[in-house]
Amino acid sequence: MTTASDWVDRHPPTDRLALPESSWGEAGTHNTWANPATEWMWRAIHGAEERMERLVAAQPRATGALREVLQQAARELLLLQASDWEFLTTTSQASDYAGQRFMEHLAWFNDMAQTVEISGGGEEVDPMGLARCRVYAMRDNPFPDIDYRVFAARE
Repeated sequence: MTTASDWVDRHPPTDRLALPESSWGEAGTHNTWANPATEWMWRAIHGAEERMERLVAAQPRATGALREVLQQAARELLLLQASDWEFLTTTSQASDYAGQRFMEHLAWFNDMAQTVEISGGGEEVDPMGLARCRVYAMRDNPFPDIDYRVFAARE
């Protein structure tokens, strides 16, 4: 008996396999997610990603309520980025639902981002914004221990 890594160490590969870019989407392409019907979603996603990067840069070590709001902003961004919304829009399986959920997560992300931005860089946040944050977290909290800093700008 051996492990896969030990076997490969003793028998290094002699050939390379070139895998073409593909997808499990229709015709093996990315068209299921990136097409004219979903362009508006990608613009919104990229704008939210850039906004989150700015929030992280401005608040790299947030604590307390400010951290709580930033964490919920990060959750909403991840939910916004879910490929389900584009898939459902393109396949027309539940496009109205997908559009509605997408817009909800975008609105909730923007609400959390604005709550952070109006804090003026301090640890205190608007009590109403914090209350909304907690409502959103009760609704959607698939990542309870998320670190908002995963959205720091990358080179």
